[in-house]
Amino acid sequence: MSVTMQQMELILEKIAPVRFAEEWDNSGFNVNFHNREITGIMICLDVLPEIIEEAEKKGCNLLISHHPLLFRATKRIDSERYEGKCIRMLAERGISLYCAHTSMDSAPDGINTWLADQFHLTEREYIQDGVAEHFYEIAVHVPCEHADKVRRAMTAAGAGRLGEYEECTFNIYGEGTFRPNEYAHPYIGKTGEMETVKEVRISAICSESDTERVLRAVRAVHPYEVPAISVLRTEEPKTLQSGLGIVGDLPQRLPVREVLDRLKKILQTDSVRVAGDIEKSVARIGICGGAAGDFAEAARKKGAELFITGEIKHNEYAARSEIILAEAGHFDTEKCFCRIYEQGLQKCLDDVNYNIAIYVTNLRRPYVNY
Repeated sequence: MSVTMQQMELILEKIAPVRFAEEWDNSGFNVNFHNREITGIMICLDVLPEIIEEAEKKGCNLLISHHPLLFRATKRIDSERYEGKCIRMLAERGISLYCAHTSMDSAPDGINTWLADQFHLTEREYIQDGVAEHFYEIAVHVPCEHADKVRRAMTAAGAGRLGEYEECTFNIYGEGTFRPNEYAHPYIGKTGEMETVKEVRISAICSESDTERVLRAVRAVHPYEVPAISVLRTEEPKTLQSGLGIVGDLPQRLPVREVLDRLKKILQTDSVRVAGDIEKSVARIGICGGAAGDFAEAARKKGAELFITGEIKHNEYAARSEIILAEAGHFDTEKCFCRIYEQGLQKCLDDVNYNIAIYVTNLRRPYVNY
């Protein structure tokens, strides 16, 4: 089955939705040749001329990278410089470029979750909360004899789900009054006469994504021409759909040296830079791939005794306060992107029976050596 770029974009949104990305970021399509059939996909960490050539040789016309090619505002395209050269090569070969940067950092199954999983962290919380799905209270007034039917319709459409509980509603009984005018077609009562009806106000919490479906279900079974429905957004509960960085508890308190040895093994790297007392032991750590040294203080406030990231600036080391910092390299903390994204994409393609070849480029070593 042929798959177009537009169809592929819908699939890519399931893995790391662009709405999860930071405002300053440029996740999503950097180069897009619309309506073309996908011939193959290559996944990489960075867009490089040799990777574009590799994609062409393997018959791929969609390149997916972690780091955007067009990151900051581009004022000119110079084919002799890095960005311009890559854009020219992509255009000449008809290769589209999609970037999953902070969208993949923040995704529930993204880079930081993978890093946290390697340490089996529990009691997790995001260092910086991302996109939150709010809940709404939907309330409707209905004649008592129709209450069960309306209540079942509401809960079947998704209302009344709180944690491990379902069909949670609150019911207030009272009397409703109304007077139909000459144009009305009342279910109960007569034109021009005041009517009093025994009614119940049924209310239930509903997630933002289910709200429209619940409202349609209520209107479909409600006996009144114009049912009285109110929708109010709640402050609690709310569900975090994404977030940057993770703080969590180790399975047991460990010496810092042991945590760092494990880190090197996980990342398959020879060295990490550390600031702080490495003779201590820690129970709670923070972790965030890439350049996240500015998250150290926020991680400390959430109880982290050790913060691991890929890149830390001089002033961030200087501002360190009662927390051990470990700098494991931008490349090494994010190279897991390629395999994680490949697995997520393959699952999505399998779910819709799309048969497209996916390649992961041979990972280069970091641009600097120690």
